[in-house]
Amino acid sequence: MSDEPDWEFWIDVGGTFTDCLGRLPSGTVRAHKLLSSGAYHGVSDASSNPGSILDATRREDPDRFFDGYRLECRASDSDPKSEFTSARVLSFDKEQGALNLTEPLPQAPSAGLRYTLTCDDEAPIMGIRWLMGKRLCDPIGAVRVRLGTTRGTNALLERQGARTALITTRGFRDVLRIACQNRPRLFDLRVRKPDDLYHSVIEIDERLDAGGATLRAPLESEIRERLSELAGSGVDSLAVCLLHAYRNGEHERLIQRGAQEMGFAHVSLSSGLNPLPKIVSRGDTTVVNAYLTPILQNYLKRISASLPEANLQLMTSAGSLVAVDSFVGKDSILSGPAGGVVGAARFAESAGRRKIIGFDMGGTSTDVCRFDGEFERRYEMGFIDKESGGAIRVAAPMLSVETVAAGGGSICWFDGQKPVVGPRSAGADPGPACYGQGGPLTITDVNLLLGRVIPDRFPFPLDRAAVERRIDQLIEEIGRTSGRVYSRAELAAGFVAIANANMTAPIKKISIARGYDAREYALVSYGGAGSQHACGVADDLGAREILCSRFAGALSALGIGLANVAKFAAKAIGRSAKEMFSAGGQAGLNDIFIELER
Repeated sequence: MSDEPDWEFWIDVGGTFTDCLGRLPSGTVRAHKLLSSGAYHGVSDASSNPGSILDATRREDPDRFFDGYRLECRASDSDPKSEFTSARVLSFDKEQGALNLTEPLPQAPSAGLRYTLTCDDEAPIMGIRWLMGKRLCDPIGAVRVRLGTTRGTNALLERQGARTALITTRGFRDVLRIACQNRPRLFDLRVRKPDDLYHSVIEIDERLDAGGATLRAPLESEIRERLSELAGSGVDSLAVCLLHAYRNGEHERLIQRGAQEMGFAHVSLSSGLNPLPKIVSRGDTTVVNAYLTPILQNYLKRISASLPEANLQLMTSAGSLVAVDSFVGKDSILSGPAGGVVGAARFAESAGRRKIIGFDMGGTSTDVCRFDGEFERRYEMGFIDKESGGAIRVAAPMLSVETVAAGGGSICWFDGQKPVVGPRSAGADPGPACYGQGGPLTITDVNLLLGRVIPDRFPFPLDRAAVERRIDQLIEEIGRTSGRVYSRAELAAGFVAIANANMTAPIKKISIARGYDAREYALVSYGGAGSQHACGVADDLGAREILCSRFAGALSALGIGLANVAKFAAKAIGRSAKEMFSAGGQAGLNDIFIELER
């Protein structure tokens, strides 16, 4: 058991960086930021030798922290095609910044050689160990952990979820494909629907009427026969959505029992996840949940395995915390941004401000929100497919957040006619060019050129020469194509202006477009890159005040720590308001509230 049971950690796992706040038993809060890939980068000093890498910047790390880590570097830093070599760290000496290796490298590392340190732990576990000063071999002990993660969001956007099958009522196999017949790109001559999240569909011969009464009961023999068709197809997860099941979930539960008996570990039921009318949104939500839950459960199993004595809670899209066994895929999509909304609101209240616009610029995307004394929630949301412009509908309570693909890692490029920022991102691996891992030119890189990023304050050494090479290549490409010749500073400033315009647009969508005057709101700037762009964004909006917390770089993690434990539930009533609010109906309404509470 740990000697310090009162350690508490609030962690936000983003697309590029993971932010960790640790509250010590004394009440002091400490922060640590690391790459979500779990890699620590460094540069060797001149006095390094084959058996020991010396790096003065490592003196900020806890003593012995890197014991057992893998060290990897190129044989020659000047030759990007040279082979990688690796070794295990025997011991880490904080005083000297020395990484002593179990076996020597093939040759002595030259001064300025870039190396990477990795282990098998997930980034949140590495952050906890760093803050507690524990080695890989040390047990973490009894701690409290509150975690928000973009793992589900990234799996959804990048289409890397579980292999999923949809089970529905006979005759409705295409109901989610037909969907609502929206036309998001009305004048497109070549309309392409988004790819389905589910891999295959099976139909069950069953039917309920609109009130939930059974018209045709499913046969267990047919259920087994249909499920056996999926057994050898590599399907990992099932999404069960039957017509009118929100009125009566018995048929869905019968399918679930059969599936579990046949060995399917992940079964999502629409009657349990979203017991409300509209089969399309209910079905989409069930498919999204089935698509994401196995990915999240595997991730959380790895986290839990490293924290056997921990009290682990997860942040939901609604801005509340739930126990790890209550966390499902549909509630994970805005997990990290929801923490930022809570953090921005609580920080603004502590500063005496009631009306704020939250501006959270991270490494991969920018999230914006509006707070006017109360949290604004949405109960159905469409996530836009990048390729087709179609929407993936999710019906679940979520804090109202608008997201744009613009962050510190957004790639700066030339499309043949004009300079462009995003929507692609360099992510954590390889990251921006200045990370020294061969990445493309990004917003972080142009901010480094313009002096907005201070290398000495960054978590690891930055490679300015790589940035200069990348922007020179782009200047040459633009000049060759258009005849326009930019200086480095001109092109860098242009990319910043483009990024600012991209990020101002969603703020106008949640304020001006809805009748709120952005000039009456203070701009709360947070996220790792927020302060580099806050003044430009505020100028574009006409905002007169910017608030910046001392935890601005990790405000989403702080919000996760300040969130309440809560669970949302919904139920379809199906009776008129007049009936429900009559003298006799009021008692029935109270019974429904009691049932939902229970």
